[in-house]
Amino acid sequence: MAQTDLHLPSPRHVDPSWRAKLQARLDALAKPTGSLGSLEPVLCDIAAIQTTEHPRVRRPFFLLFAGDHGVAKDRPISRYGQHVTEEMVNHIASGRSVSTVLARSFGVPWRVYDVGMVSTPSHPDVRRCKVAAGTRDFTRGPAMTLDECAAAIRIGMQAVRDAREDGADLVILGEMGIGNTTAASALSAWLLGVDVDLVVGTGTGIHEQALAEKRLVVRTALSVWRDRAPSFPQGDARWLAGLAHLGGLELASICGAVLEAAAIGLPVLLDGVLVGACALWAERTRPGVRDYLIAGHLSPEPAHALLLGELRKRPLLDLGLRVGEGSGALMAWPILRAGLDVLEGTAIFSERARSGRDVE
Repeated sequence: MAQTDLHLPSPRHVDPSWRAKLQARLDALAKPTGSLGSLEPVLCDIAAIQTTEHPRVRRPFFLLFAGDHGVAKDRPISRYGQHVTEEMVNHIASGRSVSTVLARSFGVPWRVYDVGMVSTPSHPDVRRCKVAAGTRDFTRGPAMTLDECAAAIRIGMQAVRDAREDGADLVILGEMGIGNTTAASALSAWLLGVDVDLVVGTGTGIHEQALAEKRLVVRTALSVWRDRAPSFPQGDARWLAGLAHLGGLELASICGAVLEAAAIGLPVLLDGVLVGACALWAERTRPGVRDYLIAGHLSPEPAHALLLGELRKRPLLDLGLRVGEGSGALMAWPILRAGLDVLEGTAIFSERARSGRDVE
């Protein structure tokens, strides 16, 4: 199917009155007003998504997409070579990575998709959906063809539909791919309209010389894209072309997953800068997606705070995490679950208490 046949779904409408209803219920609980802090607006968001004053999440699902990046093949922009993508994906699928150790600990099922790895992972539980064996070097032209990008988006959309059929009522998204913070930096600079220096970080912990090379790579990729951009009309064609030029196959799948989740009414618990860049692409493409987004944590990558600011989201955690793989979002999940449990189980203040009589 050609990319011109790609239909990008629109988010389901969210009635903001449900946020007010849930806030009123929170204010009536036997606790000081506003005392759940930044959890309260998140709980209100879930109530609005689910159209209930008793929001619940009973079956979160963790979806991880993997792909390699041509720009990382011969450039010192990561501490690790591309072979590490295969090794890590096998660890993730077997439950022996940080992300899936957390998922197992919290009872969250996971699925791993090979969307664009150079090699083929050996673990039998990896879902083989390979669109291409990695992307091209985006300093020389598009990382993906339009058709490859569209195919990867469809994989993410289908992954969310499959999770929904298996009972998912919230999705947690993660990624794996050596070099993908470079792609995320390029996407972020384009989407935010800011200078490269404001969005390029150390990723896997590279030294200063490699960081300078990474900045140069991102500047070059953006320059090549800007030369091509006028040939694409405004609207979906340009959004797709920008993602195809600057992104990655696993990132395109995450973009599709975010769009599909919002279209079928599932909240999305975001991870760090990679998922954040994809979420902003989805919001730019289909305004209103942000109503379905929950920021799990704040990454030290400099682009992430800018992305969350643009999405108007406050992270649940700020621990300096930079593991990737969706691990920050997974660490935030029990905090979110605790908030939902408190909402459901806490008593309502008596009228006497609400009036403030005899309360110091």
